[in-house]
Amino acid sequence: MKKYIEPIIHILFWGIGYFLILNYTATIGDFRKESGPYWLAIGFGMFMNQIVFYVTAFFLVPKFLRLKKIKALIISLLGGFILINLFESSIDYGYLVNFFSSASESFVVYLIYNSVISFFILLVALSYALIKYWIQNEKLKRVLLEEKLSTEMAFLKSKINPHFLFNVLNSFYAKSLKHNVPELADEIAKLAELMRYMVYETNEDKVALEKEIHHLKNFIQVYQLRIAEEDDVFINFDVKGAVNAVKISPMLLIPFVENAIKHGIDPKTKSIINISIKVEQKKLYFEVTNTIHQRAYGLGDESSGFGLANLKKRLSILYPNTYTLETKEEKGYFISLLILQLDK
Repeated sequence: MKKYIEPIIHILFWGIGYFLILNYTATIGDFRKESGPYWLAIGFGMFMNQIVFYVTAFFLVPKFLRLKKIKALIISLLGGFILINLFESSIDYGYLVNFFSSASESFVVYLIYNSVISFFILLVALSYALIKYWIQNEKLKRVLLEEKLSTEMAFLKSKINPHFLFNVLNSFYAKSLKHNVPELADEIAKLAELMRYMVYETNEDKVALEKEIHHLKNFIQVYQLRIAEEDDVFINFDVKGAVNAVKISPMLLIPFVENAIKHGIDPKTKSIINISIKVEQKKLYFEVTNTIHQRAYGLGDESSGFGLANLKKRLSILYPNTYTLETKEEKGYFISLLILQLDK
């Protein structure tokens, strides 16, 4: 409903104005009711005033203010004002007067009369446009301020939450040592290290491959807490080559491991995941093999992981034309092999 209010106000304003002039004004310029179609002179004059108003308020002022071209706006308003009044006065004097009136006023008289009215309409249009522009700017400022506050709050939370969680984990770690539960303390320490890596270390474009491997091992060890000792689940991790001499984009390898856990672990069936990392001649060979299970009893969360499709997009951005990714199913196993050309 709000979007119709402004058009309705405009229609009422011009309609009421036309009605009042038509019924309560004896003359308009030199046009008298008894000398011809008085309504035609009023209608033509209002039409020209509407052109002045709407071109000024809805086109010239918004356009040039948005571009911050005040000088161009002034020139356009002045030029338009002169042209519209010359045109209107020419029509009044050369057509309407000759055909519908016995008036003898000169062209200059009509020009002055039309200029006074047009100047008033121009002032109204400028006021209208500037007020509307100010209101829109204030709304925009408010929206931007709200977005800024929202962003700052989110940023603040992102900074506070990790510190809070680290402090909680440190408290748990201290309590587990106090109560002589070293196994629990070790797992808590791994979880804290895992979180610290994800929050702080991944801000870099590249990290040492050995750090990424250490992160993968912590992730697997923390995840194994969800697996009971009696479950027939085996996760093997093999590393070969000079992993301490190369760097890699952070969090690049973990989607493979998450995918393997998601689809390869069923606590009621024998489950095997083999992870192999090899660095050879500045190339990374990363292979993950997992058993394929129906996921009725799987441990993987539906929402976890980046997904291999998203990983391919990321690889194409980070390592364009320098990687090979193969996935296949073979004898009840799903195999992923990534070959990556590392920076020299």
